Amino acid sequence: MRIAVVGRTDPGRQRDHNEDSLLADPEAGLFAVADGMGGHEAGEVASALALAALHESLAPRRQLSASLQPPALDALAEGMRLANRRVFEAGRHRPADARMGTTLVSALIEDAQAAFASVGDSRIYRLRDEALDQLSRDHSLVWELVARGEMSPEEARHSPHKHVITRAVGMQPAVEVDAWTEPVQPGDVYLLCSDGLTDEVTDSEILEALLAGGADLEAACQALLDLANRRGGRDNITALLVRYEAAPAKA
Repeated sequence: MRIAVVGRTDPGRQRDHNEDSLLADPEAGLFAVADGMGGHEAGEVASALALAALHESLAPRRQLSASLQPPALDALAEGMRLANRRVFEAGRHRPADARMGTTLVSALIEDAQAAFASVGDSRIYRLRDEALDQLSRDHSLVWELVARGEMSPEEARHSPHKHVITRAVGMQPAVEVDAWTEPVQPGDVYLLCSDGLTDEVTDSEILEALLAGGADLEAACQALLDLANRRGGRDNITALLVRYEAAPAKA
C-alpha cells in the first residue's frame, strides 16, 4: 500500500486568523480536518486540541501487531471521543462567552480498508472512476430538513441557517460519532474539507478541479483553495487530499 497526500489550509479573504487545522500522518494512515469555533481564539485551540488527541490515540497502532490492534473502526471512534473529552475539559477553563468546539472528520486507512468518522459539517468525499460522492452526512439544521424532505439541497446551500450545526466536538461531555468503513480501491482519492470550501465551491466544481489536476494532488488542492478565495473566501478554507495507490510490482 502507498498513500499520497497533500493538504492546504488558508484563512480566506475575510478572516484575520485561521481556526481550521489538518492532520496528515501517512505512516499511521491517519488523516483529519477540524474547523474550530468560539470566541477569544477558542476555535483555533479547539481544532488543534482535537487533532492532537486523535493522533495521540491512533498513532500507537503502528507499534502493535495486527492481533493486538482493536478494529480500525472502533479505534477511530474512540479517538474521536477522546478528542471530544479533551476539548470539553479545556473549554471549562475558557471565558464564559467562549463556547469552545470544533467539527472533526477523520480517516484511518489500513491495508485495503478505510474507516471514517465525522462530527459536524466538515465533509468527506470520495473520487472513484471519475465520480464524486459525499460520504459524510452534515450534522446541521438545514441538512436535517433536507433528509426529511422539507428543503432541497439547493435551498440548504443558500439558507441563512446553513451554519447552525447540531453536533460538535467539545460542546458537551459526550458526542455521537458517525463512523463507517469501506474497501479502498487503487486510485481512490478522498477529500476531507471544512465548510469554507463547500460553502463557496459546488460538488460539480470540486469534481472538475480533481479531474483537471489528475495525478497532481498539489495542483488540485491549490485549485480548490484558489477557487474558494475567488468566490469571496468568507471563511477559513481547508482541503486534504488522500490518494490510495497500488504498491509497485516487485522486480
